[in-house]
Amino acid sequence: MSIDDKKKERFLFLQKMYDTTDGNSGYTVDMWEVGTELGFDRDKTRNLVGYLRDEGLLESKTLRGGISITHAGIIEIEYSLTNPDSPTDHFLPINVIHIENMNNSAIQQGSNYSTQNVNFNIDKSEDLKKIINEIESVKEQLTLDRLVFEELVSEIETLKSQVKSPKPKNIIVTESLKTIRGILEGVAGNAATPMILTMIDSMIK
Repeated sequence: MSIDDKKKERFLFLQKMYDTTDGNSGYTVDMWEVGTELGFDRDKTRNLVGYLRDEGLLESKTLRGGISITHAGIIEIEYSLTNPDSPTDHFLPINVIHIENMNNSAIQQGSNYSTQNVNFNIDKSEDLKKIINEIESVKEQLTLDRLVFEELVSEIETLKSQVKSPKPKNIIVTESLKTIRGILEGVAGNAATPMILTMIDSMIK
């Protein structure tokens, strides 16, 4: 693969991260799901994330592949989108990027170089609200370390913001639910926990 092709794929991945998070560095998403949506295998995804992380454009958040776009990454993408004829420190001019033989291409050549997304199924919104309500009703009863409890609260707030969003992102909802599931799986003694885990499993299966 040529250097230019590598730069194109790096741009695709970072652009997908930007669009998925709406340019918000506070969101954590699953790197493997981003790679899958772009048609990349795990080795390619791992290499792309490693490069972008080393360049300070992405940041690792969890050991399971949770990543976020950094402020520097946001600046890089926004410069590319507003100056499509100019290269950046890491990428070719967006106008010369041509995507060939790539499934689920992240770039739609045209008016604003918008990114294709898999949005959260609006039909599942009511089920998601039920999960949020159930977790809210039991969170104070859970025996959790302070930092773990704060992480749980943060993920609940992320889910709430996605429910309110006109375009909730499936990948953000899924990552938050996975994190919450991991927290609840480590909790014993609350009768409501198994039911919540079942609800989460049915949502993200």
